[in-house]
Amino acid sequence: MGRWQPLRGDLPAEVARLVRELRQYVDRCEMNTMTVAAKTGYSRSSWLRYLNGRRLPPWAAVAELGRLAQADAQPLRVLWESAAHAWTGERPAEGTGPAPAPLRPAADARDPDVPDSARTGPTPAADRALPRGFRPPPAGVLAAVAACSLLAISLLVVLLLARPWDGWTSGTEADRPPAGAPSGAPAWPWPLHSAADGAAAGCRAAGCRGLDPYRERCDRDSVVVHRLREYGRVLTLQYSPACRASWAEVDTAAATAGLRIATTGGDQQTATGGGAYTAMVASGPGAARATVVVRGRQLGVAQYDSWIDAVSGSV
Repeated sequence: MGRWQPLRGDLPAEVARLVRELRQYVDRCEMNTMTVAAKTGYSRSSWLRYLNGRRLPPWAAVAELGRLAQADAQPLRVLWESAAHAWTGERPAEGTGPAPAPLRPAADARDPDVPDSARTGPTPAADRALPRGFRPPPAGVLAAVAACSLLAISLLVVLLLARPWDGWTSGTEADRPPAGAPSGAPAWPWPLHSAADGAAAGCRAAGCRGLDPYRERCDRDSVVVHRLREYGRVLTLQYSPACRASWAEVDTAAATAGLRIATTGGDQQTATGGGAYTAMVASGPGAARATVVVRGRQLGVAQYDSWIDAVSGSV
């Protein structure tokens, strides 16, 4: 989807954490809002509002996106409940099950972008009024309909338990790491964790040198030190306070070369040709710089500087 827009400053911290988690699901599944809409049943305009923090997504929508990303439903539910409480000032309804009733502000109760299957709450008395001459169906008919519904639900549960995730990942994609990942990166799908364990990084300082920042979960609290946009690319210097390590990223990685993170102490890590990011160096943001070659020019960023230099004989 490209780079996300910054969230507004008055957004509650709990809601911001939920939005960042959902954005990460979309990015790692390599989807855009049209694909998300097609796979979840919620409109693209609704997802644009949810992913930009303009409206709290209902739990049914969050659960569907989490299912597509193979995320752990329990911590995701906790994350959503925290965001819902901060958004509305009310405690979410109690209950268990895979798709609890969604909680949304009163103004969103009749959102035209939300599918009817996701709407909850009692129907107003005016909507329940029966037309003149209407006769309720016999009790036997209602019992037969209920029995058929229970049978259909039972068959669906059996099918899901027998083959829960076969439809979401193919064997060829699951057997290889994503393009551009450093050596040693895990196979797809990458492990997904809740925002609550963002501080549980897999390495620290010198122990992170040469390791994949995403595999070690250093991306969970990462910050952008400096960014340069030029020649249709975005070069970024990233730093993780939890891991105390830095790395370089480029978007888009196609037709680039020499993506590198280097420190003033002489340590450096270089991505493979066309790689999207480098492994980490044990350095704070003030002693690291990121470079990449695009169209015969070297783009560079440091904490307080950026530059573009000619490079002879480069791609």
